[in-house]
Amino acid sequence: MAKLVLTDVVTTIGAVDYSANINQVEINVSADSVETTAFGSSWRSEVSGLKQGTFTVAFHNDFAASAIDGSLWALFGTLATVTVRPAGTVTGSANPIYTFVANVNNLTPIAGAVGDLATQNVTWPISGPVTRATA
Repeated sequence: MAKLVLTDVVTTIGAVDYSANINQVEINVSADSVETTAFGSSWRSEVSGLKQGTFTVAFHNDFAASAIDGSLWALFGTLATVTVRPAGTVTGSANPIYTFVANVNNLTPIAGAVGDLATQNVTWPISGPVTRATA
C-alpha cells in the first residue's frame, strides 16, 4: 500500500489558488447517528442521518495589496467554493479532488507573538455536500 507525504496539496478558495500560502488543511465530514432500536431488542441499532462537514486551513498571512488578508476579507460573510487536491493539480485515481462550498463566517486577521510568522487559522462550516472526483 502506497503512503503519501503531503508536500503539494492544491487548495483553491473562490477560484483563487492559495496553495503557496497554506501549510495545513483538513476536511472533516461526519453523519448524525439516528437510533432505530425497536421494542424487543437488547442492543441499540443506528443508521446514518444528516451529513455535515468543516474545512480547517492555516494560512501564512500576507497584507500586501490583493494578497491573503485582503482576499479573505472580501470573502468574509459569503459562501465560497473550495477545491482540495492532495497531490498536485492533475486529478486522478491517486489524486482525487474534493469540492464543496464553505461558509466563510470567521477570520483571524492577526494572530501571533513577537517573532512569529503572521498566520491566519480558520475553520469554516461546509454548506451542502462534499463531492469527491477522480476524473
